[in-house]
Amino acid sequence: MSETFASNSGVALVCNYDGLVTEVLWDDLEVSAPLADQSHMACLFDPGSVQKALGLIMQVKERGAAFGWELNVAGAGNPRPLNFEAAVVGNRILLLASATPHDESRLYDGLSHVISEQINSLRALSKHKAGRGKGKRAETELSSHFTHEMFRDMLELNNRLVNAERELARKNGELRRLSAVLRKDLHLAHRVLQSSGEAVVVTDHDRRVVDVNQAFTAITGFTKAEQLGTVHALGEPGQHPVGFIDAIWDQVARTGSWQGECTGRRKGGESFPRWLTVSAVPDDSGALRHYVINFSDITRLKHAEERWQRLAFYDSLTHLPNRVLFKDRLQQAMARARRDIGPLALLFIDLDEFKIVNDSLGHDAGDQLLCIAARRIEACVRQADSLARLGGDEFTVIMHGSPSESDVLHVCEKIIQAINLPFDIGGQSVRIGASIGIARFPNDGSEPDTLIKNADTAMYAAKSAGRNTSRYYSPALGEDIARQLKVKTQIAQGLQRGEFTLELQPVVDLAGGLVRSLEALLRWNHPERGPIAPDQFIPIAEDSGLIVELGEFVVRQAVQLARELRSDTWPQARVAVNVSRRQLAAPGLADFIVGELDRCGLPGSALIVEVTESMVMSDIDHAAQVLNRLREAGVSAAIDDFGTGYSSLNSLRRLPVEFLKIDKTFVADVDVSRESESIISAISAMAHGLGLNIVAEGVERQGQLDVLLQVGCDSAQGYWFARPMSLDKLRPLLGRDGRLRKAAENP
Repeated sequence: MSETFASNSGVALVCNYDGLVTEVLWDDLEVSAPLADQSHMACLFDPGSVQKALGLIMQVKERGAAFGWELNVAGAGNPRPLNFEAAVVGNRILLLASATPHDESRLYDGLSHVISEQINSLRALSKHKAGRGKGKRAETELSSHFTHEMFRDMLELNNRLVNAERELARKNGELRRLSAVLRKDLHLAHRVLQSSGEAVVVTDHDRRVVDVNQAFTAITGFTKAEQLGTVHALGEPGQHPVGFIDAIWDQVARTGSWQGECTGRRKGGESFPRWLTVSAVPDDSGALRHYVINFSDITRLKHAEERWQRLAFYDSLTHLPNRVLFKDRLQQAMARARRDIGPLALLFIDLDEFKIVNDSLGHDAGDQLLCIAARRIEACVRQADSLARLGGDEFTVIMHGSPSESDVLHVCEKIIQAINLPFDIGGQSVRIGASIGIARFPNDGSEPDTLIKNADTAMYAAKSAGRNTSRYYSPALGEDIARQLKVKTQIAQGLQRGEFTLELQPVVDLAGGLVRSLEALLRWNHPERGPIAPDQFIPIAEDSGLIVELGEFVVRQAVQLARELRSDTWPQARVAVNVSRRQLAAPGLADFIVGELDRCGLPGSALIVEVTESMVMSDIDHAAQVLNRLREAGVSAAIDDFGTGYSSLNSLRRLPVEFLKIDKTFVADVDVSRESESIISAISAMAHGLGLNIVAEGVERQGQLDVLLQVGCDSAQGYWFARPMSLDKLRPLLGRDGRLRKAAENP
């Protein structure tokens, strides 16, 4: 290079073979601003020097170096002359420029102006010679220096040069315009690349990184300096199937691009999912020059997809598979069973008494119970089985692997025992049960919907059998369920048509023979089927929820009967009504009963509420709350069917009850069984110790009555005293003092 740069300020640029500036090394003269962040080197020069600058680049390409080129650089004022030298360095061109060392340098004026000056001088010389020269000698001297032919040639050359300069000026203007557009486009492309939210990696044909954008650094943590020259890895080793990466490059080689999901790695070693696009970039000749790889971090998208999957296919409360995923798994299980020619079993589980807990303790408590129940069932099934929650308190289990009947029954028994254990819900001990229906593929259904329907039918059969048990499906069960559905419809219609009535059965004091109270018993007289026994419709009403509506009917009618009895027959009449488990759990029961008493103008003592032992023990806190509210209104309470549940003395002390009614199963053989006699005697002693009255149910013989008197029972009811009867039939038998005037006919 010239020694000029040793003593003068200058500019140093690096550009590629096309003249695009890739780097400004230094700029002491402050002339590189027009480059606008790595544009074309032609942007430096004024229009008259652009073509010459391009010539400099061409010479450097051909010879490897060029020296002493004076080019005019554009500036805010007049163009500024700089001395340029250039050389090829690797695959780039280095341009060095310095200010000219003397002030006498003038701008290049253009060859046509120089020739014009020479022509004008010649013309002046010609006139001078013509004026002074006389004769042959002068003309000869002039022609020796200048001839007309030379003058015409010079004029023609001048015209050509003028036209050439005009064309050059036009081309320089076009080049200047194109350079401005190119500079703008390149600047915009650079801004877009750096502003992109997607990571962009540019590699050469050997897949070595030549550039990355800011998004790449933000996503991966690797800087541009750390990546330049390294071979870019599309995926992490061990994170993809064998041959996955090679298949990507093969497709890019065939089609020019590939797009899909793969795993990337951050600088800290963390793997992350990314959506990747690989594109091959050829040059003008079609030869592969670069690869462009862009990707985005889809971690949040994957998490959102997982959350969507959970919402779409899993129960949000118990986190078990929901109905949609269950049906899909059942279809797959049945397809495998068909292929393997082996059976599978479907269990349909319903929690007994769950609705009562849900109504009495609230939905939050119900949700907590469901979660605990789900974990208990999950612990009972085999690892190969599929557990799901269909909704509400219904669960299903798909038992794979050709389970035997004993295996199925064993799992059902484990589930029932697990659900029977007390649930601690908000500090309260709650007990429920489970009824399980079993359907087998292919015997009980070859399609998913049929198998589910039949398992559901078997579950209802288990409930009808007393709950807390399991039943296999059989075709006869379908008829039973159809009958139950028909009865359910008829119950609702019967309430609207007034087909239900109450009959009254006296409870007699054993010591004095006076009637202490009358138990109201519900009767259904169907217009076509005639009288229907309570045990044929009460369980169906319980399961369907109609028991609440029936119970309200009983309370209203019982209060009305008490008012009629007190007004014209027995002033101290007391009527007892049975309250179902669902009624007790439903909110507002106490307010409803008190409201009915107020509507009829009766005191609370006119009514006795009877609840079963098992009913109150399932949620003793709620039962105590309801019974205490009724006691405040004067309504007494009795525990019915005592001896069949699992109450304790401590539990009884918490309940505001007046009577214990011993279940008729103990009374039935009390006169022939020492064991039954001992049980009733113990119950009587315990009850009297707590200040409670004992009522024996189902008395039908004198022998039973004699034993009951001996063991200390206070009252009794049964056919021995009177059958249940309508008010019209009871009135003639009942005196105003509460004594039966005529004993009812014994059975």
